[in-house]
Amino acid sequence: MADASHELRTPVSIIRTAADVTLSREQRDEAEYREALAMAGAQSRRLGTLVEDMLVLARADAGAYPLRPVELYLDDVVDQCRRAVDVLAAERGITVTSTGATDVSVRGDEELLRRLMVNLLQNAVQHSPKGGAVSIDISPNGSRVCVRVVDSGAGIPEADQSRIFDRFVQLDPSRRAEGTGLGLTIAKWIADVHQGSLSLESSGPAGSTFCVVLPVSH
Repeated sequence: MADASHELRTPVSIIRTAADVTLSREQRDEAEYREALAMAGAQSRRLGTLVEDMLVLARADAGAYPLRPVELYLDDVVDQCRRAVDVLAAERGITVTSTGATDVSVRGDEELLRRLMVNLLQNAVQHSPKGGAVSIDISPNGSRVCVRVVDSGAGIPEADQSRIFDRFVQLDPSRRAEGTGLGLTIAKWIADVHQGSLSLESSGPAGSTFCVVLPVSH
């Protein structure tokens, strides 16, 4: 609750301050009002995402999140998620490519699996430098399939690697406005609830590799 309160306090404080400052004078020009509203809108969206992520984890902790498993092709989900993060990647000049097997069938909650993949891809894009590259590869191995997401960032210090799936952990203070610190936590829960796993396979100066392992549906 203390961690959650700390994360909620920042956007609420920014919205309140923007409103108070804007209203402190009787007359302001249109540009000032637009700037204040844009700031409030951006922080409101961040606040909404944070509240939604917290609700997902609260329901997961209570065992009350309803799963809707269906048969689906994992490569279709990956391709759709790759296209979903293309806009964010393009803004940073980052290329996102996907390779590997096709028609890999898994049984799972499509909405949650999309969220898992989008969270990993967004994390990879946010931690890659401008002009960098992110890749995602699907590799079946018997009854399991591994999806690897590779970024081109600076890597995660060894001392912090055990903390990255903890709630509200954001190792880079400069990126605090870009996320909630819950993305990897939720991604790991989704993998676990599908009888799979999510792990940091490797990390170094050339980038990090996350591996999602899921059971293949026969």
